[in-house]
Amino acid sequence: ELYGDRPIMGETGAIDHIALNSTDIEASYAVCRELGLTFFDDLSSLPFWSNGIKYFSVIGPSREIIEICQKL
Repeated sequence: ELYGDRPIMGETGAIDHIALNSTDIEASYAVCRELGLTFFDDLSSLPFWSNGIKYFSVIGPSREIIEICQKL
């Protein structure tokens, strides 16, 4: 996915967004909380695909957005 409506968080050429799939979004969310990661988006859902998705995003080490999502 590319976003044209906001600047890239890091420096020029930085990756803005990486999406990773999860088979257990609640467990993934809990691990990220336990690790003390900085959240960009809290656990949410969207009506994509046939049953929707749950997702959240954290800020990565190079200030990129790392999205974790599960297709429901």
